[in-house]
Amino acid sequence: MSKLITGSGSPQKGWVRDGILSFLAKGPGTATEIARELGVSKATISYHTKALIRRDMIEIADVRSIRGGVYSKTYTLKRGALALVRRRGEQEDSLSKLDDSFERLLMRWHLEPKRSQSDEIEIFLYHLFRLLSESDSLDKRIFEEYGQRVGDELIATNLGFSNLREGLEELAEYLVAKEMAIASAETKKGREPKVVCMGCFENKEYGSLVCSFTQGLVAGVVKARYQGSARVQRDPDTGEAGCVYSVATRGFRR
Repeated sequence: MSKLITGSGSPQKGWVRDGILSFLAKGPGTATEIARELGVSKATISYHTKALIRRDMIEIADVRSIRGGVYSKTYTLKRGALALVRRRGEQEDSLSKLDDSFERLLMRWHLEPKRSQSDEIEIFLYHLFRLLSESDSLDKRIFEEYGQRVGDELIATNLGFSNLREGLEELAEYLVAKEMAIASAETKKGREPKVVCMGCFENKEYGSLVCSFTQGLVAGVVKARYQGSARVQRDPDTGEAGCVYSVATRGFRR
């Protein structure tokens, strides 16, 4: 695997995580091994592996004590991630452009915005569709992944989440207030909590790729606010005139 290095000796912007995934696609590895291969610091690898674990792309396969209370972690791809990594290898140009587009979204979000947050996400979705269509790779997993990044890095910081049920209600209210979606939360005791979306980001085609993006968004918000595991899935054939996202959790207060 060639190192993703520019002339200045630093990793190309937006490619460290792709480098980690490409490395682990060949087999498990430690942060030290990955850092050596990519030519970056171990601290940089540690930062990005934490983000990839939150997004269910990789997991810790082994932890060993080295000396003096220092531990070495071995990372591996999570089941189901290999197909996405292979697809990434075929889509490097489009995904690189998408990473750049997402970085611009991050900057505009935190600076004085000229457009609403909903408009900014819709513009990003336009580029997501356009770039993946050009590479013939409209993969719902990629939409879901970027949805998770939006939920984790942009929306979660605006929410309190005193507990899961109140947090989902707060998320639904936020999406409505920001004109991102017509959404509500179903949080009855004794039943699995759900987010119901009757339309998001001007999309009216239920079960579409935008719905996968929204599914990822909900998952990203939930995972960013809690330590533990959470699974968000779209319920098929619910009879609802919209999308219903169930939130299955373990070890969380309900």
